[in-house]
Amino acid sequence: MDHDPNVLPGAGRRPATPDPVIEIDVAGPRDGEGGVGIIGRWVPRGSGSAASASGRRSDLLARLVETRGGGSPTPFDDLWFGELEPPESLHGAVEAAARLSSAIDEGLRITIHGDYDFDGIAASAILLRVLRRIRPDIRADVVLPDRYESGYGLSVEGLAALRADGTDLVVAVDCGITAHDAIARGNELGLETMVLDHHTIPRDADGGVDLPAASVVVHPHLEVPGSGVGPRERCGAAIAFKVAWALAVQRFGEAGSPEPLKRELLEATMLAGLGTLADVMPLTDENRALAAMALRLLPRTGLPGLRALLSLCGHDDPARPVHEETVQFQLAPRVNALGRLGPATPALELLCDLDDDATGRADVLATAIDSANQRRRDEEKRIVAEAVDRAEAEGQLEPDHPVIVLADPGWRRGLVGPACARLSERFDRPVLLMEASDDGLARGSARSTPGYSIHDGLEACSECLVRFGGHAAAAGFTLESGRVDDLRQALVEHAREALGAARTGVPDLSYDLVASVDDLVDLPGLKRLRSLAPFGQGNPRPVVLLERIEPIGLRWVGATGDTLQIELAGSGRRTLKGVWFRAGEHREAIDAAIGRGRIDIVGSPDIDHWRGRERARFVVADIRPSG
Repeated sequence: MDHDPNVLPGAGRRPATPDPVIEIDVAGPRDGEGGVGIIGRWVPRGSGSAASASGRRSDLLARLVETRGGGSPTPFDDLWFGELEPPESLHGAVEAAARLSSAIDEGLRITIHGDYDFDGIAASAILLRVLRRIRPDIRADVVLPDRYESGYGLSVEGLAALRADGTDLVVAVDCGITAHDAIARGNELGLETMVLDHHTIPRDADGGVDLPAASVVVHPHLEVPGSGVGPRERCGAAIAFKVAWALAVQRFGEAGSPEPLKRELLEATMLAGLGTLADVMPLTDENRALAAMALRLLPRTGLPGLRALLSLCGHDDPARPVHEETVQFQLAPRVNALGRLGPATPALELLCDLDDDATGRADVLATAIDSANQRRRDEEKRIVAEAVDRAEAEGQLEPDHPVIVLADPGWRRGLVGPACARLSERFDRPVLLMEASDDGLARGSARSTPGYSIHDGLEACSECLVRFGGHAAAAGFTLESGRVDDLRQALVEHAREALGAARTGVPDLSYDLVASVDDLVDLPGLKRLRSLAPFGQGNPRPVVLLERIEPIGLRWVGATGDTLQIELAGSGRRTLKGVWFRAGEHREAIDAAIGRGRIDIVGSPDIDHWRGRERARFVVADIRPSG
C-alpha cells in the first residue's frame, strides 16, 4: 500500500498501483412490501428482468447495477483522496483553523471537550494529535464527560471549572450546538468556546437556526456563504479532520507540511472514516470515500492502541483486509462500552497517548476495554429481555401502538441506546428506554425507524421533557420520572399522525435480485460484486432471493446456540453454506419452516475467510416455506 506522505488529503494524487479489493462481510437491509417470511415482508428493491431473472447464470454485479437503475458507486479501488472535498466546503472549518493557529501562536491553553462515544473520542484524538504535531510543547488536553456524573455535552459547571483551571479556549467536538447557557456563561468568565458539531441545530421562534454564542461554529448543516454548498451529513470525527487539514494548510501550505504531520493527517483521515462508520453516516459521496480509506489504512495503522484492538478482534495480520462490520460490530462497541459503563478516558489514552514503543500498555488497555465490552453485552442482553416482556405485557407491541416507551431503575442509562436499536429493528417501531434514577429523573435514549424522525417526535412532546437532543434516527433525553406515561401517550399520538395508518410491527426486507445457489458459489463473481463496498445507508448491501432451495443440513451453534448454520443445495454437487446470526428467538418457526421441505430464503452474498482460505457464504436475513 503506497500512500505518498508528501501529498496532503485532497491534493488529488493517487498511488501508482491501487490496493487490492477489500472483502466485506454483508447482511441484508430491511425496507419494502411484499410476501411475508418469519421476520418481515419481502419485496424487490428494483423492477424489471434483472430483479426477477431466477436461476439464470450472469454477472451479479451487472444485474445489481441494472436493478438499481443503471448506475453504481465508484468501485472501491477508485476511491482516493481526490474524492474528498476541501475544508472550504464545510461551514466554519477554515475560520476554526485560523483561530486555532492564532491560539497556538499566542500560547493559549486549549481544552478539547469531546464526547464519550467512538465518534467523539476519535474527533478529540484527531485534534489533539495534530496540535501536538504542530507544536509538541503546546498546552492542550482533552476532557470527556462522564455520562453518570456530568451527562452529555457542555455544562455551565464544567466550563466554569475549566476556566478556573486555566483554560483559555475550549474546542467542543461532537457536541455543543445546543449548549447556549453553558457557552454564554463561559463568555462571561472570559472563556472562549468554538463548536465543531453535527447534531441537529435548534430553531428559534421564527424557524431560523439558533446558534450558541461561540466564537466559531463548524457544522455541516449550515451553508457555506456564496458557495451553494447545502446541508449534508458528516460525523464529528470528519468535521475535526477538516479543521485539522485546514490548520495544516494554513501553517505550512498545501504540500509543505513536515513529514510527521503528513503521516498524522493520514491517521486523521482513517479516524474520520472510522467515525463515519461507527456513527452510521450515509455512505455516499465524501462519507463513502472516508470509510473506504479507513478500511484501507486501518490494517497498517501507526496507532498501537488500534492495532491492539484489531488483534483482539482477530485481525492481527496487517495483510488481512478489514471490513465495515469489523468497525461497526467489533471496534466501535468495544470503545463505546467504556462510556456506557463509566469514564471513557482509557479509550482516549488508547488513541492519543501511546507511541510506537507502547505496545505493552496498548495490550493492557485493549484487554481492559474488551472486558468492559463483555460486561456491556451481558447487561444489554438482560435489558432487552426485560423490555420485551414488559412491552408485551403492557400492550406496546400491538399494531395500534406505534412506539415503545419504557423506564426502569435497573436499566443503566448508558446501555439503553443499543438495547433500543435491537428492539427497534426487531419490532419495526421507534423505541425509547430510560433509567429511572433516584433523583426523580428518567434519562434515556431513543432509536427510530425509517420514515419517522424521533427528534421531531421529541420536539412535539417537549413539554414533557427537561431536555433532549439528537437527530432523526437517534436521540437522548431527560424527563421527570413521573411523566414517562405522559411522554408515551404524547408520542403514540404524534407517531400515529406522522405515520398514517397503523403499523403492523412487521419489519420490511427488500432484495435486489433473484439468484441461484450456483450464482453465489462463484468466488470471482462475489469479489466483483463487493468491489462496490463499503456498504451502508445510501449504498445498501446487495440482498438476493433464493427460491425453492433444498436445505441438506443444519445445526444451531454459538455460545448460546442462537446462530443457525444451514447447508443449501445447488446443481450437481454444489452447496452453499448459510449462516443466520441471532436467530435463536425464532428457532421454533425456523425449524417448522425447514421441516416442511423446500424454502425461499433472502440474505446477502458473502466470502468467509478461515485459516487463509476463502469460501462463499450466505448471510441469512429471513426464510419462508416455498409456495
